[in-house]
Amino acid sequence: MTEKTITLINTIDGAVPSEIQIIPFGYHETGKGAFVLDEESMSAIIGNFKSQQNDMVIDYEHQTMAGTEAPAAGWIKDLIDKGTQGLWASVEWTDKARQYIAAKEYRYLSPVFIMRLSDNKVVKLVNAALTNQPGIDGMVPLVNKSISGIPEAQIKEEKQVLISNKVLDALGLAGDATEADVLKAIDALKGSAKPKQKVANKAVLDAIGLNEDADQSEVTGTIMAMKQAQTGYEILVNKVTELEGKLKAKEAADLVALAMKDGKITPAQLEWATNYAKTDPVGFAVFVEKATEVVVKKEIAGGEKPGSIGDGLDETQRIVNKQLGIDNAKFKEFHAKAKEEDK
Repeated sequence: MTEKTITLINTIDGAVPSEIQIIPFGYHETGKGAFVLDEESMSAIIGNFKSQQNDMVIDYEHQTMAGTEAPAAGWIKDLIDKGTQGLWASVEWTDKARQYIAAKEYRYLSPVFIMRLSDNKVVKLVNAALTNQPGIDGMVPLVNKSISGIPEAQIKEEKQVLISNKVLDALGLAGDATEADVLKAIDALKGSAKPKQKVANKAVLDAIGLNEDADQSEVTGTIMAMKQAQTGYEILVNKVTELEGKLKAKEAADLVALAMKDGKITPAQLEWATNYAKTDPVGFAVFVEKATEVVVKKEIAGGEKPGSIGDGLDETQRIVNKQLGIDNAKFKEFHAKAKEEDK
Protein backbone atom coordinates (compact mmCIF):
# COMPACT_ATOMS: atom_id res chain seq x y z
CA MET A 1 0.00 0.00 0.00
CA THR A 2 1.30 3.45 -0.92
CA GLU A 3 1.88 5.66 2.10
CA LYS A 4 -0.70 8.41 2.47
CA THR A 5 0.47 11.83 3.63
CA ILE A 6 -2.72 13.91 3.41
CA THR A 7 -3.60 15.39 6.79
CA LEU A 8 -7.04 15.52 8.34
CA ILE A 9 -6.58 19.18 9.33
CA ASN A 10 -8.01 20.23 5.96
CA THR A 11 -11.62 19.10 6.04
CA ILE A 12 -13.85 18.40 3.06
CA ASP A 13 -16.49 20.98 4.00
CA GLY A 14 -14.05 23.83 3.20
CA ALA A 15 -13.45 24.91 6.82
CA VAL A 16 -10.41 27.15 7.21
CA PRO A 17 -7.50 25.25 8.78
CA SER A 18 -5.69 26.50 11.87
CA GLU A 19 -2.56 24.52 10.92
CA ILE A 20 -0.99 24.67 7.46
CA GLN A 21 2.06 23.22 5.74
CA ILE A 22 4.81 25.83 5.29
CA ILE A 23 7.61 23.82 3.63
CA PRO A 24 7.41 20.19 2.44
CA PHE A 25 10.00 17.68 3.69
CA GLY A 26 12.88 16.41 1.53
CA TYR A 27 14.60 17.51 -1.67
CA HIS A 28 12.66 19.77 -4.07
CA GLU A 29 13.40 21.55 -7.31
CA THR A 30 11.73 24.86 -8.12
CA GLY A 31 12.00 27.50 -10.82
CA LYS A 32 14.40 29.38 -8.54
CA GLY A 33 16.60 26.38 -7.70
CA ALA A 34 16.63 23.29 -5.55
CA PHE A 35 16.36 23.17 -1.76
CA VAL A 36 16.38 20.59 1.03
CA LEU A 37 14.31 20.44 4.21
CA ASP A 38 15.43 17.81 6.72
CA GLU A 39 15.43 17.43 10.51
CA GLU A 40 18.49 19.68 10.83
CA SER A 41 16.72 22.35 8.76
CA MET A 42 13.52 22.22 10.80
CA SER A 43 15.46 22.47 14.04
CA ALA A 44 17.31 25.54 12.78
CA ILE A 45 14.16 27.19 11.40
CA ILE A 46 12.17 26.66 14.58
CA GLY A 47 15.09 27.88 16.69
CA ASN A 48 15.32 31.11 14.67
CA PHE A 49 11.55 31.58 14.82
CA LYS A 50 11.40 31.19 18.60
CA SER A 51 14.20 33.74 19.03
CA GLN A 52 11.90 36.43 17.52
CA GLN A 53 9.32 38.21 19.65
CA ASN A 54 7.11 39.48 16.81
CA ASP A 55 4.62 37.23 15.03
CA MET A 56 5.57 36.28 11.46
CA VAL A 57 3.28 37.64 8.74
CA ILE A 58 1.40 35.83 5.99
CA ASP A 59 0.49 38.30 3.25
CA TYR A 60 -1.03 38.17 -0.23
CA GLU A 61 1.18 37.31 -3.22
CA HIS A 62 4.44 38.36 -1.44
CA GLN A 63 3.45 42.04 -1.39
CA THR A 64 5.64 42.54 1.70
CA MET A 65 8.72 41.59 -0.33
CA ALA A 66 7.65 43.93 -3.17
CA GLY A 67 7.57 46.94 -0.86
CA THR A 68 3.99 47.83 -1.79
CA GLU A 69 0.93 48.01 0.42
CA ALA A 70 0.91 44.60 2.08
CA PRO A 71 -2.05 43.86 4.34
CA ALA A 72 -1.71 40.75 6.44
CA ALA A 73 -3.73 37.66 5.64
CA GLY A 74 -2.70 36.03 8.91
CA TRP A 75 -0.04 35.63 11.55
CA ILE A 76 2.14 32.62 12.22
CA LYS A 77 1.91 31.92 15.96
CA ASP A 78 4.07 28.80 16.10
CA LEU A 79 6.04 26.37 13.92
CA ILE A 80 5.61 22.60 14.14
CA ASP A 81 8.02 19.83 13.14
CA LYS A 82 5.85 17.08 11.60
CA GLY A 83 8.67 14.87 10.43
CA THR A 84 8.18 13.55 6.91
CA GLN A 85 5.09 15.73 6.52
CA GLY A 86 7.33 18.77 6.69
CA LEU A 87 7.32 22.07 8.56
CA TRP A 88 3.86 23.28 9.60
CA ALA A 89 2.56 26.44 11.22
CA SER A 90 -0.17 27.33 13.65
CA VAL A 91 -1.93 30.35 12.06
CA GLU A 92 -4.28 33.10 13.18
CA TRP A 93 -6.17 34.26 10.05
CA THR A 94 -7.71 37.67 9.41
CA ASP A 95 -11.45 37.71 8.64
CA LYS A 96 -10.79 38.70 5.02
CA ALA A 97 -8.30 35.89 4.46
CA ARG A 98 -10.65 33.42 6.12
CA GLN A 99 -13.34 34.40 3.61
CA TYR A 100 -10.94 34.00 0.68
CA ILE A 101 -9.82 30.54 1.87
CA ALA A 102 -13.32 29.30 2.68
CA ALA A 103 -14.50 30.40 -0.77
CA LYS A 104 -11.43 28.67 -2.28
CA GLU A 105 -10.29 31.95 -3.84
CA TYR A 106 -6.85 31.28 -2.35
CA ARG A 107 -5.72 27.68 -2.24
CA TYR A 108 -1.97 27.53 -1.59
CA LEU A 109 0.73 28.97 0.61
CA SER A 110 4.16 30.10 -0.67
CA PRO A 111 7.05 30.42 1.83
CA VAL A 112 9.99 32.82 1.70
CA PHE A 113 13.10 31.33 3.29
CA ILE A 114 16.88 31.48 3.49
CA MET A 115 18.98 28.44 2.63
CA ARG A 116 22.63 27.53 3.16
CA LEU A 117 24.59 27.67 -0.10
CA SER A 118 26.95 24.82 0.82
CA ASP A 119 24.20 22.17 0.89
CA ASN A 120 20.99 24.04 -0.07
CA LYS A 121 19.44 23.30 3.31
CA VAL A 122 16.76 25.71 4.50
CA VAL A 123 17.84 27.36 7.76
CA LYS A 124 15.44 30.29 8.28
CA LEU A 125 11.84 31.18 7.42
CA VAL A 126 11.27 34.86 6.49
CA ASN A 127 7.49 34.90 5.91
CA ALA A 128 4.79 33.34 3.73
CA ALA A 129 2.07 34.40 1.36
CA LEU A 130 -1.32 33.26 0.08
CA THR A 131 -1.09 32.43 -3.61
CA ASN A 132 -2.60 30.30 -6.31
CA GLN A 133 0.72 29.76 -8.10
CA PRO A 134 3.18 28.39 -5.53
CA GLY A 135 6.79 27.91 -6.57
CA ILE A 136 6.90 24.53 -4.80
CA ASP A 137 4.99 21.74 -6.49
CA GLY A 138 3.19 19.32 -4.17
CA MET A 139 2.30 21.66 -1.30
CA VAL A 140 -0.65 20.55 0.82
CA PRO A 141 -3.59 22.78 -0.21
CA LEU A 142 -5.24 25.06 2.33
CA VAL A 143 -8.61 23.40 1.66
CA ASN A 144 -9.54 20.23 -0.20
CA LYS A 145 -10.96 20.28 -3.69
CA SER A 146 -14.70 20.60 -4.08
CA ILE A 147 -16.44 17.26 -3.55
CA SER A 148 -18.91 17.97 -6.29
CA GLY A 149 -18.73 15.10 -8.77
CA ILE A 150 -15.86 13.33 -6.95
CA PRO A 151 -16.46 9.62 -6.22
CA GLU A 152 -16.79 8.64 -2.54
CA ALA A 153 -13.76 6.33 -2.81
CA GLN A 154 -11.58 9.30 -3.86
CA ILE A 155 -12.82 11.40 -0.95
CA LYS A 156 -11.87 8.60 1.46
CA GLU A 157 -8.45 8.44 -0.18
CA GLU A 158 -7.87 12.14 0.52
CA LYS A 159 -8.79 11.67 4.18
CA GLN A 160 -6.50 8.66 4.69
CA VAL A 161 -3.91 9.23 7.39
CA LEU A 162 -0.30 8.04 7.18
CA ILE A 163 -0.18 4.23 7.27
CA SER A 164 3.04 2.44 6.35
CA ASN A 165 3.44 -1.05 4.93
CA LYS A 166 5.37 -2.08 8.05
CA VAL A 167 2.43 -1.16 10.26
CA LEU A 168 0.01 -3.10 8.07
CA ASP A 169 2.31 -6.14 8.05
CA ALA A 170 2.63 -6.01 11.83
CA LEU A 171 -1.16 -5.93 12.17
CA GLY A 172 -1.62 -8.71 9.63
CA LEU A 173 -3.62 -6.49 7.25
CA ALA A 174 -3.67 -6.39 3.46
CA GLY A 175 -2.28 -3.48 1.44
CA ASP A 176 -5.74 -2.03 0.75
CA ALA A 177 -6.72 -1.87 4.43
CA THR A 178 -8.57 1.26 5.51
CA GLU A 179 -8.16 3.41 8.60
CA ALA A 180 -11.14 1.61 10.14
CA ASP A 181 -9.44 -1.76 9.56
CA VAL A 182 -6.31 -0.52 11.30
CA LEU A 183 -8.22 0.81 14.30
CA LYS A 184 -10.18 -2.43 14.59
CA ALA A 185 -6.96 -4.48 14.56
CA ILE A 186 -5.42 -2.24 17.21
CA ASP A 187 -8.52 -2.57 19.43
CA ALA A 188 -8.30 -6.35 19.10
CA LEU A 189 -4.66 -6.27 20.21
CA LYS A 190 -5.55 -4.10 23.18
CA GLY A 191 -8.22 -6.57 24.24
CA SER A 192 -5.93 -9.59 24.00
CA ALA A 193 -2.84 -8.03 25.54
CA LYS A 194 -3.05 -8.72 29.25
CA PRO A 195 -0.31 -7.25 31.40
CA LYS A 196 1.82 -9.97 32.91
CA GLN A 197 1.33 -10.17 36.64
CA LYS A 198 4.49 -9.74 38.67
CA VAL A 199 4.44 -12.55 41.20
CA ALA A 200 7.65 -11.80 43.13
CA ASN A 201 10.23 -9.07 43.44
CA LYS A 202 13.64 -9.27 41.78
CA ALA A 203 15.50 -10.19 44.98
CA VAL A 204 13.28 -13.26 45.52
CA LEU A 205 13.54 -14.32 41.87
CA ASP A 206 17.34 -13.98 41.97
CA ALA A 207 17.47 -16.05 45.15
CA ILE A 208 15.60 -18.96 43.56
CA GLY A 209 17.40 -18.65 40.21
CA LEU A 210 14.57 -17.33 38.00
CA ASN A 211 14.34 -14.45 35.51
CA GLU A 212 12.25 -11.32 36.13
CA ASP A 213 9.61 -12.45 33.62
CA ALA A 214 8.96 -15.76 35.39
CA ASP A 215 5.24 -16.46 35.80
CA GLN A 216 3.41 -17.71 38.87
CA SER A 217 3.63 -21.37 37.84
CA GLU A 218 7.42 -21.21 37.47
CA VAL A 219 7.84 -19.52 40.84
CA THR A 220 5.47 -21.90 42.64
CA GLY A 221 7.00 -25.02 41.08
CA THR A 222 10.54 -23.92 41.93
CA ILE A 223 9.65 -23.13 45.54
CA MET A 224 7.83 -26.46 45.96
CA ALA A 225 10.86 -28.35 44.60
CA MET A 226 13.16 -26.50 46.96
CA LYS A 227 10.76 -27.14 49.83
CA GLN A 228 10.70 -30.86 49.07
CA ALA A 229 14.49 -30.95 48.94
CA GLN A 230 14.64 -29.09 52.26
CA THR A 231 12.14 -31.52 53.81
CA GLY A 232 14.21 -34.48 52.63
CA TYR A 233 17.32 -32.88 54.08
CA GLU A 234 15.61 -32.25 57.42
CA ILE A 235 14.43 -35.86 57.57
CA LEU A 236 17.96 -37.07 56.91
CA VAL A 237 19.38 -34.75 59.56
CA ASN A 238 16.80 -35.92 62.08
CA LYS A 239 17.55 -39.54 61.27
CA VAL A 240 21.29 -39.03 61.71
CA THR A 241 20.68 -37.17 64.95
CA GLU A 242 18.48 -40.01 66.19
CA LEU A 243 21.12 -42.61 65.31
CA GLU A 244 23.83 -40.54 66.95
CA GLY A 245 21.69 -40.32 70.08
CA LYS A 246 21.17 -44.05 70.16
CA LEU A 247 24.87 -44.67 69.62
CA LYS A 248 25.79 -42.30 72.43
CA ALA A 249 23.24 -44.00 74.70
CA LYS A 250 24.70 -47.41 73.85
CA GLU A 251 28.25 -46.24 74.43
CA ALA A 252 27.22 -44.65 77.73
CA ALA A 253 25.48 -47.86 78.80
CA ASP A 254 28.59 -49.85 78.06
CA LEU A 255 30.79 -47.45 79.98
CA VAL A 256 28.46 -47.46 82.99
CA ALA A 257 28.12 -51.24 82.92
CA LEU A 258 31.88 -51.68 82.92
CA ALA A 259 32.24 -49.15 85.72
CA MET A 260 29.69 -51.02 87.82
CA LYS A 261 31.42 -54.35 87.13
CA ASP A 262 34.67 -52.80 88.26
CA GLY A 263 32.94 -51.62 91.41
CA LYS A 264 33.61 -47.95 90.62
CA ILE A 265 29.96 -46.86 91.00
CA THR A 266 27.02 -48.09 93.03
CA PRO A 267 23.49 -48.83 91.80
CA ALA A 268 22.39 -45.61 93.50
CA GLN A 269 24.76 -43.66 91.21
CA LEU A 270 23.34 -45.23 88.02
CA GLU A 271 21.32 -42.24 86.77
CA TRP A 272 24.12 -39.77 87.50
CA ALA A 273 26.72 -41.98 85.86
CA THR A 274 24.58 -42.54 82.78
CA ASN A 275 24.03 -38.79 82.23
CA TYR A 276 27.72 -38.12 82.78
CA ALA A 277 28.74 -40.81 80.30
CA LYS A 278 26.31 -39.42 77.65
CA THR A 279 27.39 -35.78 77.93
CA ASP A 280 31.13 -36.34 78.44
CA PRO A 281 32.26 -39.90 77.71
CA VAL A 282 35.95 -38.94 77.85
CA GLY A 283 35.56 -37.30 81.23
CA PHE A 284 33.57 -40.29 82.54
CA ALA A 285 36.32 -42.66 81.40
CA VAL A 286 38.89 -40.57 83.29
CA PHE A 287 36.65 -40.69 86.37
CA VAL A 288 36.35 -44.49 86.21
CA GLU A 289 40.10 -44.86 85.78
CA LYS A 290 40.92 -42.74 88.81
CA ALA A 291 37.97 -43.60 91.09
CA THR A 292 38.48 -46.08 93.92
CA GLU A 293 36.47 -49.31 94.08
CA VAL A 294 33.32 -48.79 96.14
CA VAL A 295 31.69 -52.21 95.57
CA VAL A 296 33.54 -55.44 96.42
CA LYS A 297 32.98 -58.16 93.76
CA LYS A 298 33.33 -61.88 94.51
CA GLU A 299 33.38 -64.70 92.02
CA ILE A 300 31.09 -67.66 92.83
CA ALA A 301 30.93 -71.26 91.61
CA GLY A 302 29.77 -71.74 88.05
CA GLY A 303 31.36 -68.46 86.97
CA GLU A 304 28.30 -66.43 87.93
CA LYS A 305 28.63 -63.34 90.08
CA PRO A 306 26.63 -62.56 93.19
CA GLY A 307 23.08 -61.63 92.44
CA SER A 308 22.89 -63.76 89.27
CA ILE A 309 19.46 -65.23 88.56
CA GLY A 310 20.55 -67.72 85.91
CA ASP A 311 20.67 -65.46 82.83
CA GLY A 312 24.41 -64.96 82.98
CA LEU A 313 24.11 -61.33 84.09
CA ASP A 314 24.75 -59.99 87.57
CA GLU A 315 22.27 -57.82 89.38
CA THR A 316 24.17 -54.64 88.60
CA GLN A 317 24.13 -55.24 84.83
CA ARG A 318 20.45 -56.07 84.90
CA ILE A 319 19.72 -52.79 86.70
CA VAL A 320 21.75 -50.85 84.14
CA ASN A 321 19.98 -52.59 81.23
CA LYS A 322 16.58 -51.88 82.75
CA GLN A 323 17.36 -48.19 83.25
CA LEU A 324 18.57 -47.84 79.65
CA GLY A 325 15.85 -49.97 78.07
CA ILE A 326 18.32 -52.61 76.85
CA ASP A 327 17.12 -56.18 76.38
CA ASN A 328 19.23 -58.58 78.49
CA ALA A 329 19.44 -61.21 75.76
CA LYS A 330 20.51 -58.56 73.18
CA PHE A 331 23.10 -57.27 75.64
CA LYS A 332 24.57 -60.78 76.11
CA GLU A 333 24.68 -61.28 72.34
CA PHE A 334 26.41 -57.93 71.74
CA HIS A 335 28.80 -58.50 74.64
CA ALA A 336 29.76 -61.94 73.33
CA LYS A 337 30.49 -60.53 69.87
CA ALA A 338 32.59 -57.78 71.41
CA LYS A 339 34.69 -60.32 73.27
CA GLU A 340 35.20 -62.34 70.09
CA GLU A 341 36.39 -59.24 68.26
CA ASP A 342 38.84 -58.44 71.09
CA LYS A 343 40.50 -61.84 70.77
